[in-house]
Amino acid sequence: MIHVFNPEHDYALANNGPHFVPPESAIRFARDCAPFLCYLMDQDDLLFQPYDAEKPFLTAQGLPADNPNPQDDVSPWGWDALVLRQLRSKGFCLDDRWTDYVQHVRELAHRRHTIHALEHLQKAWPSRHLPEFPKELTSAEDAERYIQEHHDVIFKSPYSGNGRGHLYAHGECSPTLTRQITGVIRRQASIMAEPMYHILQDFAMEFVCQSGEASFAGYSLFSTLHYGYAHNELCSDAQIVDTLSQWIPKETLETVKESLITYLNQTIAPYYSGCVGIDMCVYDNDGIHLHPMIEINLRMTMGMAAHRLYERHIHPSATGIMCLEYRPKGLSDYLQQQSEQEPLKWEDGLWRSGFHVLTPIHEETQYAVCVQLS
Repeated sequence: MIHVFNPEHDYALANNGPHFVPPESAIRFARDCAPFLCYLMDQDDLLFQPYDAEKPFLTAQGLPADNPNPQDDVSPWGWDALVLRQLRSKGFCLDDRWTDYVQHVRELAHRRHTIHALEHLQKAWPSRHLPEFPKELTSAEDAERYIQEHHDVIFKSPYSGNGRGHLYAHGECSPTLTRQITGVIRRQASIMAEPMYHILQDFAMEFVCQSGEASFAGYSLFSTLHYGYAHNELCSDAQIVDTLSQWIPKETLETVKESLITYLNQTIAPYYSGCVGIDMCVYDNDGIHLHPMIEINLRMTMGMAAHRLYERHIHPSATGIMCLEYRPKGLSDYLQQQSEQEPLKWEDGLWRSGFHVLTPIHEETQYAVCVQLS
């Protein structure tokens, strides 16, 4: 299997062009952090690094590798027109059927499918409280009316993720916000709107679609900052369920999981193979409730990565976080200092405690994926 870390995927989905040039920050993130996937790969897998001309392929041990067999299976972080072109440029045998596949995956990744999923949950679960469904808007006038009706509103680009592409309104639609909303609608044909929620805990259910069927892979518990992803908890599914059960009954989580497997089997799994992360939250808007469908990610996620990392490398007695560190300057010094102050300790062949950097450290490094265990 050939893996690809293409975190610019959400940008590429929005652009939908094979020759799209991602923002420099996304390219830097991909270049700095791609090798962390080596910790999740099987022994004979390879990693393709589109933005590293000197070492385009790495082994699971992080060593340079020769060009692979062009017939090998490929598993990118997410499928889009850009990564398809990048793979073809390296000789991979991806014919026109893959072009059609990528376009179909893009359609399934549109945020409007969260509405369809919530409708499915409502039919399967009529007695339970569900949040107000998002609404797809096609004009700034529609957005202004939505703000008047809901006051505190979050607008989301149809193709976006990890907190990017979000706009916020508090009772009024300013000229700046109107221009931003109009721009999103011009580029992506619509914009999604929903009320703001006072979030107590973010989490996700992780699934895998393979051979036309969906299966549950595990939970992820994560935190976000205003600009996006912050970290994932490294702990067992049982520990995550225990954390969530202080607000939401375990039986409710199980019901939602089984209903979502049915939904994925009906609408996603027949047309898509790969990871599916469904972001959820516990929120308090005049009472504590579960939001079972914040967004559907048809791609690998940091939550799935943390889940697999925990299963493969982390001692069951350890707890901690997997985090993304960013500093435009001085990151290498900070990482070196942390590693020396809290060296990684092992127990039974697994990581037990300490600080560990999962990505290479160079003087010019700006992004790193790290583990902090105790």
